[in-house]
Amino acid sequence: MDEQKELQWILIRRFIEILFLVGVTEYLLMSMLNNLALPVVYDYFFPHQERNLTYGNAQMLLELLVTLGLLMMHAIGSLFPLTTRQLFGRIFKQTGVSTAILTMSRGRAFLLFLAVLAGTLLLLLPYLIGAFCFARITAAQFDKMEQERVWEQKEYDRKRNLMLSDVAHDLRTPMTTVSGYAKALTDGMVEDKEKQREYLMAIQKKSVRMNELIELLFEYVKLDSAGFTLNRKKVDLYELLRENAAMLYSDLEEAGMEFEIDIPETILYVQADAIQLSRVITNLLNNARKHNPSGCRIALQAWQNQRVICVTVADNGPLIPEKLAEQLFEPFSRGDASRGSEGGSGLGLSIAKKIVEMHGWKLTLEQYRGQTEDGYTKKFKIEIMSNDYDSFFQK
Repeated sequence: MDEQKELQWILIRRFIEILFLVGVTEYLLMSMLNNLALPVVYDYFFPHQERNLTYGNAQMLLELLVTLGLLMMHAIGSLFPLTTRQLFGRIFKQTGVSTAILTMSRGRAFLLFLAVLAGTLLLLLPYLIGAFCFARITAAQFDKMEQERVWEQKEYDRKRNLMLSDVAHDLRTPMTTVSGYAKALTDGMVEDKEKQREYLMAIQKKSVRMNELIELLFEYVKLDSAGFTLNRKKVDLYELLRENAAMLYSDLEEAGMEFEIDIPETILYVQADAIQLSRVITNLLNNARKHNPSGCRIALQAWQNQRVICVTVADNGPLIPEKLAEQLFEPFSRGDASRGSEGGSGLGLSIAKKIVEMHGWKLTLEQYRGQTEDGYTKKFKIEIMSNDYDSFFQK
């Protein structure tokens, strides 16, 4: 959609520029014809005719076209009865030269025909050149867009292949651990009960991690597939946030995080896909849990400000490096810093941003280097906007 708007703006701007140039060129041509060409033509072909040498653009073009018609009638005059030619002469009497044209010799009429044809083409030439230039510009813009699409597709494929390589590596590592621990248990190599329990817990933990990776990959592919649409319904946003906070509370507590919930005890309805919106909140909270050290404060906040509803997941953990922050939401972004100690694929935030934008909302990262009132260093903010309140309702 943004590309279409950009193309429309470029074409409108180029059209206005070409129209201006055509207007200036046409004005110069009119001045030349009025001051140079027409006096010569009138003096040579119509020396005894009273003439008006000041024409507007449309008037001159009409005059030239009428003159061409009269000359063509003169050329095939034998096909028209004399009365018909006289009738046309009366119709075109405003030209002031119709009678002279219809009674002109064929040789002289042919020369006049060439002169009038040249003048007509000269007046039409700026429009023809302008139309040709605009067509070339339009074609060039479409070619440029197509080249950009091809480049974006190649870049998308490259990043996807890198991501798949990362995911394969991230799956291979826990699978190797699971396979090794399982073999040790089944071969009776571990006799100590406490050690067996430790191995089983490691297998369970790695299995959960592998399942998370596979779910993220499937979710991203589903969102990126053609034909996928959101199932938007009337949803109580604040209640949905409280439910997601309750589901993840124990995970955050186990990770040693201090979890704060600041959600109004009211009802606020939005038109949203509840399942996908829950996934956004889950991904943002899990991201804060995985990429911050134990003991950090994490907060889920929501408030309404006039025509904007804001939902934030904030924490007081270390700041994200600027270079990494710039590409944090990009799909298939890679790098150890973005993947974290648990070997994440970097898809969680990409999925969250894609879902938010599919709703027509905004997801941004705000970081604070100085001390803030609430003590948080960074916030992932969802902005739910409406121009006419049709997309959210408060009860």
